[in-house]
Amino acid sequence: MNKLIFLIFAIALAMLTSGCTASYQHMTLNQPANVLYPQSRFLLVTPVNGMYGNTVYPSSGFEVIQALTKELQHYTNAIATIPVPVTIEQIYPQDLAQTDYVIIPQIQHWEDRATGWSFVPDRIEVRFDIYNNQRQLIDSYLINGRSAYIVWVSKQPNSLLPKPIRAMLKELFGKLK
Repeated sequence: MNKLIFLIFAIALAMLTSGCTASYQHMTLNQPANVLYPQSRFLLVTPVNGMYGNTVYPSSGFEVIQALTKELQHYTNAIATIPVPVTIEQIYPQDLAQTDYVIIPQIQHWEDRATGWSFVPDRIEVRFDIYNNQRQLIDSYLINGRSAYIVWVSKQPNSLLPKPIRAMLKELFGKLK
């Protein structure tokens, strides 16, 4: 009986210590030629809302832009947003003339799994394509986030955005001003 209690305790302890941290990752998809973007003007395009299965998360596109804007403000104040999803070809020439770089995110995975009681982590995957004002793709980043398996308070997938976006922008800009 004592061995069974010890085994249950050991399994519970292993789950608590291994499942209580979220993990993040970002990777460069295109390697730029030492391009840094200090004090540049940015145009952000709101992505199509994310989905998981048949569930559409109606504010997820806005949440991506909101998190990106908040982190981008550490580097520049010249940030404009297009509130609807468009491609680089659909951006008006006069809008491109007023910007240096365009960031077009694409939500590739958005999963809200009620982790607090299901022990299934929330997950996100967002690709950020960065274009110059000549419509040329100059950078692409893919960020991933996964919540902990065990959380005391359930959060939304958007809580997984700031840390990998911050790492992505740090790589883009070098260091904070």
